Amino acid sequence: MKLRVVSYNIRHGHDAGLDMSVIAKDILSASPDVVGLQEVDVCTSRVHGRDTLSELAKALGWEHYAFCRAIDFAGGGYGTAILSRFPIISFEQMHFDVPAPREGRAVGHAVIDAHGERVDFFNTHLSYESDELRAGQFAALADLVARTPAWVLTGDFNTANLACFDIFTGACLANPGKYPTFPASDEGIDNIVCNAPWRITDTGILQPSHSDHLLLWAELAKQHDERSTQ
Repeated sequence: MKLRVVSYNIRHGHDAGLDMSVIAKDILSASPDVVGLQEVDVCTSRVHGRDTLSELAKALGWEHYAFCRAIDFAGGGYGTAILSRFPIISFEQMHFDVPAPREGRAVGHAVIDAHGERVDFFNTHLSYESDELRAGQFAALADLVARTPAWVLTGDFNTANLACFDIFTGACLANPGKYPTFPASDEGIDNIVCNAPWRITDTGILQPSHSDHLLLWAELAKQHDERSTQ
């Protein structure tokens, strides 16, 4: 089985003039199956009360998506989202322990039915304020994904320190310092992570993107599928 995955911090669509069809074109250029988005506004005053996630799904031509509300914001919700070409059969979210007044953070977990195969897909946006905050969030993520035998994790991790990912035993990274996905600091703070039996066979970025982050994509394959073709 192959799976094409995108991680994209869209900055609530600001750099696209709040036109979700522009964001959709960015995403479709990578030909993905599943997308993890960060900085998504749903029905906030900042996006004029619009449900930008459903607008984006419609522009993609996809029916399957889920919103992970990290915080209540400006009359609506702000957080992350997962969109999929395949059915999402369940979705849950977990909030990290973030002390006030710092911004709340969360992780979404979608179970996806990809042609009869279960895909456990996680997406998150970690705190920018301190290494200490992120350390706790990385630990919580590692505990969460360890409950599933095979997983894929996308996110804006707000760190280019690759040692932070050592907490995921046996994991592979799509961005091991190769892509400066946050041009303002020239750092690769966005990533796609997976564990065996998934492996990463190809990666890339979209440049320029319609955000202050670059879209990151990866092609994943199940190792057992490769053996079955030999």
